[in-house]
Amino acid sequence: MSFILNHCVAISMIFVLIFFVSIAFKKRISALLVSLITLSFGLFLIVYASTEIRGFEAIDVQIKGLIIIGEGLILLVITSIFIVAQELKKKTL
Repeated sequence: MSFILNHCVAISMIFVLIFFVSIAFKKRISALLVSLITLSFGLFLIVYASTEIRGFEAIDVQIKGLIIIGEGLILLVITSIFIVAQELKKKTL
């Protein structure tokens, strides 16, 4: 578990890279799934830090969890814009 806590920001960056690769290949479902996984990873960090960790380390992990949740919300907005743009392109053709 310490590996996940020490490298949680790197793990979220890997999720972002997977997200942009899925958008590049026009895979809407996988982009949506990656954004939801990023959100749930951030929620997991917050819940784990509040139940298992004490002291300033818990605050550090909770802040990282909030940042990852914000990142996941941004990815969710990008996914919705991407899906709407694809659907509008289909309707005009």
